[in-house]
Amino acid sequence: MLRGFWDYLTDKRQLSMRDRATDELHWRVNLTPMGLSAMVVGLVVLLFVTLLALMAYTSILDILPGYRTKAERTNEALVESIMRIDLMERNMAELLAYNEAVATVMGGSTPALHSTVMTDTIRYDKSRILPTRADSLLRAALESTTGEYSLTNTKPLQSEAAMFSAPLRGTITRNFDAPESSYDVAIMSLKEQDSVTSIENGTVVATESMADGSKSVTIQHAGGYISVYKHLSEVLVRKGQMVQSGAVIGRLGTHEGEESRSTELGFELWRDGTAVDPERYILF
Repeated sequence: MLRGFWDYLTDKRQLSMRDRATDELHWRVNLTPMGLSAMVVGLVVLLFVTLLALMAYTSILDILPGYRTKAERTNEALVESIMRIDLMERNMAELLAYNEAVATVMGGSTPALHSTVMTDTIRYDKSRILPTRADSLLRAALESTTGEYSLTNTKPLQSEAAMFSAPLRGTITRNFDAPESSYDVAIMSLKEQDSVTSIENGTVVATESMADGSKSVTIQHAGGYISVYKHLSEVLVRKGQMVQSGAVIGRLGTHEGEESRSTELGFELWRDGTAVDPERYILF
């Protein structure tokens, strides 16, 4: 069966042209079904490649109905660019207007009322308005030496919510001050409160004795945090021990002759090798 099919594909057929009157042979061509099929496939491939070349290197697509021409695509890109520039101009104008209003208020004058009608050229109609109570309150808040909106208050706002528990309930007597190389906070405990607890789950990486005879504990926490507890009189954990949040790791001592007064806990918090202010992460 296969032999017969192969013979059919390779069997030569003659295609000729003869004179109708004299039966004279003008030309002839010998063809096989396989050769004819190959010619048809080659012709289709040639037409496909030619069409791709025309689409890639000529503007033939521009004459097809429903296809966007190069000019139309360029025009759309130009319109989008103009809209972006116009939006940037509007935002810049609003920012300048806000800065101008703040400067006007700080100068003791009243701000201008800007029209809500905006044009493509970002022009505003301005007219003076009478002083209002809001202007007075804004000026007072900006000129105040205290408060959240004071221009003279340079104390950074707490940008992070409390995420650790306090190692000791008490009063902070010394704050964090990185420029002065004071990386710890001093915490004076409440009366009869001498237990120091871990601020978070972690692993004890060091227990050391300090020069003044007190002890310290260092705990590694997740997220690159390390907590250091100094001025302990007693350490209740060992190196390599895993502790839970709130677990007692040591106790504070008392001053000689002042049994009712405990020593201050020195507490440091480090993040990725940099000392950070514990008050940004802990609510004492």
